[in-house]
Amino acid sequence: MSFVVKYRSRTSGGREIIRAKTVDSDTLKIGRSAECDIVLSDLGVTLHHATIQLSGKSQVTIVTEENLPVTVNGRSTTRADISAVRGGTVRIGPHRLSIGIGDGEGEEGRIAITVDREESADKVKAHRMFSLAGVVPGKRITSWVFVALILLSCLAFPIYSYYSSKGVEQRADGFHADTLWVSGAMSDGHANLANDCQSCHVEAFVSVRDSACVECHTDIPDHAEADLMATAEPELGFGRSFLRTVATAFNRPERSCASCHVEHEGAGRMAAAPQQFCADCHTDLDTRLTETSLLNAHDFGSDHPEFRPRIMTRPADENGMARYRRVSIDDEPQENTGLKFPHELHLSDTNGVARMAQRLSDEYGFGEALDCADCHVATPDGTRFEPISMEANCQMCHSLAFDRIGGTVRTLRHGEPEMVIADIRAFYRGTSPRRPIDLSGMERRRPGDDSRARTVGRYQFAARTRYAQADSAIRAVFSRDGACFDCHEVERPPTRASLAFDIVPVRQISRYMHDGWFDHAAHETEDCSTCHVASESEEASDVLLPGIETCRDCHAGAVAGGNEIVSTCAMCHSYHADDAAPYLVRARNNRGQRPRSVRDYGGLAINPRGDR
Repeated sequence: MSFVVKYRSRTSGGREIIRAKTVDSDTLKIGRSAECDIVLSDLGVTLHHATIQLSGKSQVTIVTEENLPVTVNGRSTTRADISAVRGGTVRIGPHRLSIGIGDGEGEEGRIAITVDREESADKVKAHRMFSLAGVVPGKRITSWVFVALILLSCLAFPIYSYYSSKGVEQRADGFHADTLWVSGAMSDGHANLANDCQSCHVEAFVSVRDSACVECHTDIPDHAEADLMATAEPELGFGRSFLRTVATAFNRPERSCASCHVEHEGAGRMAAAPQQFCADCHTDLDTRLTETSLLNAHDFGSDHPEFRPRIMTRPADENGMARYRRVSIDDEPQENTGLKFPHELHLSDTNGVARMAQRLSDEYGFGEALDCADCHVATPDGTRFEPISMEANCQMCHSLAFDRIGGTVRTLRHGEPEMVIADIRAFYRGTSPRRPIDLSGMERRRPGDDSRARTVGRYQFAARTRYAQADSAIRAVFSRDGACFDCHEVERPPTRASLAFDIVPVRQISRYMHDGWFDHAAHETEDCSTCHVASESEEASDVLLPGIETCRDCHAGAVAGGNEIVSTCAMCHSYHADDAAPYLVRARNNRGQRPRSVRDYGGLAINPRGDR
């Protein structure tokens, strides 16, 4: 047998609300506990006040707990039988339970129990006695008052504050009503403008314009020429076209600074542009810019071309300028920096270089063999490395000493070929015979091999020589196995009789990737050999840069899993090109302007005097 329990209540307007449920059981528990079948929420009702049991086909029996009386059909009792056919009423506290035969849809043949809560006249009177309805304004008036207060405090007052501060260079500290409109804290880069809204928001209810940005960011170049960017932009789908239409309708122009650089997103660094912002144009760029040399790219992990570093093909042309070109890593590029240097020889742990490092370890902190860090010193910001110099990195092993006067050792001046020639001539000048010098390599000190030379302190002096004249000594220095020839490209004089030797300038590239950014400081936990296979390089012309697959070992694309690093376009590429961007260099050359520094060409020059 099942019962139908109905809870009936009324709204303030008199509308009746009935919530019904069906209980499939022959017994119903009545009380204040949530576990009861009929829950009566009143402190005058115990947790389990009474029980209704089915005692016949259409008859029930109500039995109270702990002899608590209830009123059944006007009579107080602890037990009573009620016929559902005739109907009956049970009162428990302020609740009235009406028992009868159900007549609604799905209730035929079931016993229905309707629960009503009745408030006594005294309680209603007491409720009205403590009510504020007759003192405070009604809900309608109160609502309009609050609407007016909101408009005044959040619209009128901020507008007044905004216009009263126009033309003020810096507003005083304190509360300003228009800051109520601020959606979040400023980023670290603009934190100093927190009290100077007019610096960016020049006009009320108008989106920030580019003209306000360039007031401060005067040296920020465009990504590319405006007409090229417009051509490169693909057709947007319906959804994004609709959003752009809405933005334009609300005074936000297309391709503005504020489209990417979104402020008031919280303190810290300003969020980078999302991957889709770059992929929109660059996924199939060649279909719209048919003459572009840029390769298509969509995602670093799955669709990105191999790196194309900008390498040096000639350290100096007829005008003394270096020549560069971009070459893919797949093509095994070779560069010419004007320097001869085998990494494999200097990183060996078994040859003479290693023995020399061991002998100099106490003075220079070398280990059992040379390591990358012994020569490559990071710049203060940790991004790149300082250029290698003779004085700081080479002369402890490659000495240019040739004479000693008293306790002073004379050395040839590195990086100044004309002074080398003059010093050798001065050495042989005079009437008294001089001990001949040898810097040809036959008797010159070399790392790990000084068995035929006599050492004074850190300097090497030859005991014998094949040359007795200044001209012969000069030719020996600049010839094969000579002091200069071993490491440098020598420019020979136009005639055999001439001694106008010169050295091709050495230019060390400080930045290979001009269209991307790499920070060594972010990779300081890795060994150099993880990315750079220098120990196998026998020629200075080898470009010891890793390919894209090496980077993909750690860097995934926009979506990463496991220990992979999320690597969007903005991690390595800057939307705004810097001074060393190749197309800016070409533009300056086309205008007949010389580069402002060697950095415009991506290299660090070591000029004839050895300066950077």
